[in-house]
Amino acid sequence: MNPRLRPLLGLLLVGLSLMATIRYRPDRIERPREVWAFRSVLDLRPRMLTLALDSACYVAYDLQHCRLYKVWKGGVALEGTVYNSKKEIQPSSWGAAYFTDSLQTYQWTAERNGQNVFSKIIHKGYFFKNNQIYLQYALVLSSGDTLYVEERPEFVQDKKGRPGLARPGLERLFKTSQVPAGVQVSLKTPGVTIALLSNQSTRHVTYYAPLPAQYPPVARKVYAHQGQYLMENSDCLTCHELDQQAVGPSFQQVALRYANDKKAPRYLAGKIRAGGTGAWGNGLMNPHPQFSDAELSTLVDYIFTLKPKEKKAEKKEENTLKRPPRPVKPGYGAALTSVHPSFTLSTLHRPDFLPKVGSMAFRPDGRLLVATWDPDGSLYLLSGLESGDSSQIRVKRIATGLAEPLGMEVVDGQIYVLQKQELTHLIDHDGDEVIDEYRSVCSSWGVSNDFHEFAFGLVYQEGYFYATLSMAMRLLPHQKQLPDRGRTLKIDPRTGTFESVNYGLRTPNGLGLGPDGALFITDNQGQWLPANKLIHVKPGEYHGMGWALLDSLQKPTMALPALWLPENEIGNSPSEIVLIPDGPYRGQLLHGDVTHGGIKRDFLEKINGEYQGAVFRFSQGFEAGVNRLRWGPDGALYVGQVGMTGGGWSWNEKLYGLQKIKYNGQSTFEMLAVRARPRGFEIEFTEPLPAGFQVPTADVTVQQWWYLPTEKYGGPKMDLEELAIKKWTLSEDRRKLYLEIPGLKKERVVYLRLPDDLTSTLGHRLWSSETWYTLNHIPEN
Repeated sequence: MNPRLRPLLGLLLVGLSLMATIRYRPDRIERPREVWAFRSVLDLRPRMLTLALDSACYVAYDLQHCRLYKVWKGGVALEGTVYNSKKEIQPSSWGAAYFTDSLQTYQWTAERNGQNVFSKIIHKGYFFKNNQIYLQYALVLSSGDTLYVEERPEFVQDKKGRPGLARPGLERLFKTSQVPAGVQVSLKTPGVTIALLSNQSTRHVTYYAPLPAQYPPVARKVYAHQGQYLMENSDCLTCHELDQQAVGPSFQQVALRYANDKKAPRYLAGKIRAGGTGAWGNGLMNPHPQFSDAELSTLVDYIFTLKPKEKKAEKKEENTLKRPPRPVKPGYGAALTSVHPSFTLSTLHRPDFLPKVGSMAFRPDGRLLVATWDPDGSLYLLSGLESGDSSQIRVKRIATGLAEPLGMEVVDGQIYVLQKQELTHLIDHDGDEVIDEYRSVCSSWGVSNDFHEFAFGLVYQEGYFYATLSMAMRLLPHQKQLPDRGRTLKIDPRTGTFESVNYGLRTPNGLGLGPDGALFITDNQGQWLPANKLIHVKPGEYHGMGWALLDSLQKPTMALPALWLPENEIGNSPSEIVLIPDGPYRGQLLHGDVTHGGIKRDFLEKINGEYQGAVFRFSQGFEAGVNRLRWGPDGALYVGQVGMTGGGWSWNEKLYGLQKIKYNGQSTFEMLAVRARPRGFEIEFTEPLPAGFQVPTADVTVQQWWYLPTEKYGGPKMDLEELAIKKWTLSEDRRKLYLEIPGLKKERVVYLRLPDDLTSTLGHRLWSSETWYTLNHIPEN
């Protein structure tokens, strides 16, 4: 060979060697999905991170164990409440696997001089750089030392295989730091050991045999009855269960009630199509115009096949009421339909920004952060809110891939988001306001793959975060609630640890600070919870949800709520709580409701050192069910709204909304407060009653009852009775009306409805004539 050609030949061989493995330049990487890194349950496994690296390569990591779970060609079927409004299902991978570690054979190890010194490994989060992701782990040694591992996965291709057919591969670039001298960190599985170089980088590449094109599977479930197919592919199972009453009656209850009624099939078919209320209480059933006559007949026939052999005796409400019910209209026995007159409504969403609001918080500069409860799990930064003109608002998406972010706080300018299975610190490192790092603060509470294991709220107080965890709802017979479920957590962001504050909660979607900095939560009615609640959080208290008990024979006494929120009357799915900072309602609380809709106002007082009080209808007229509330720097109340298709958790089947209401100075005539007295109640009004006013006591409704918790959804009103007013007095300024009511009992809910034609001295009609007072204690003086 010509000696002058040897250097050129050497360069050519080096070039061919480098070309054999196709590695992607970061500035040329294209991902198959816009949101290519996202958190979720996957394949019935919690705390999973899925990475769509390439159309030929999806990767999933089990963050709970800091392990690679699966590498495959295909995709993810995004199903579940947040994705397609279906319960009892979660996202799952589809396609063919290059690799799967379903048995968790890969194990992290740390050895010093041949001796195992590994203690545990902890997921610390991940960050993005040049459109690539870097996972971060902390590996704790038995000596107490902590070292750190960083892993950057990427899709690569190898052309050394058959001509024209590149082998797909996964490149894992590891980087270790703070590794003590003499310690060897490895990732081991039977037959394979990845030994990581200490305090430097290690590259490991695995190539796989090429796979053919993959396609999403077509569901081919076999149904014994076509009615079951129709039911499972509609919203029926959102509110009904087979044998247990839920939001609506069980199908067995329906079959039992109408078993001997020959006209029932036609009646029930019409009821399903038209929807409505009244047959089983005040709960509203959505209409179903999409069903044909034949399909309705099939559905009804299937319901009758579910009839049990023997009718079960049901506990009846004890009702001694004799007076016929009064007529109803909005604010007078029925929900409001419009915005509170003292507030002006502005709509902030628009056609190109329709958020299903999971959480909200304001930055110190006054800009609003909005996290969405949707498949993308996005975080948006909104500016230009002052005018209330949606066309002037600037919307910037700064984070994606969050798993059901239902809580958020900004602390010292830093953003913290509560995902379904983790408290996360979101950090922008380069100043472009787009989140670069998703740092794990706490992810050690117990989780399963159940769709209903939400994490709610987020309140920061005196150096700690507070959050609430809901119960699982679709456990199999052999499964039990995890110990951390149904609790309020106190999280230390410095250590990533938490402690339980209380327990026995079901779906505590509301969390906020009230008078004197006290922490309050709202909880949803259900099994063992006969009505919705507003609860003052106190250490060690049990709140009634029996599923939380590891030993069902040792059921403690249920703590009384500060407020009962009767189902369908004033609540169905109460949500976030805020304290009113100023104005005529200063010092009172507001809370939203996702299913009952609107905002309710809560007046609280302390009797015998315990909070109790009254709840009032406050405002409706919003786009959708109210999920989150935040006061803005402009003095307005920002109202974040959410919903599910099919009406499961929604108001009027509306799905999204971001609006605000601002006090306009207009006076509204309503009950400002209701205070317990030794023999009755004092009602304070926002405007004086007319001179010479006389109380038409026959037109005032007073009822009281107590609730019996049962294993059924909701619970009966016990000893329901109507009380009479013995006498009344009016204060000198005619703003306070005292009603003496014999027969009041402690630990009762007292319902008051004033005369419908009551007016103030200004000629204003009552905005709402009703209130529900929770009379846990009767004052002695």
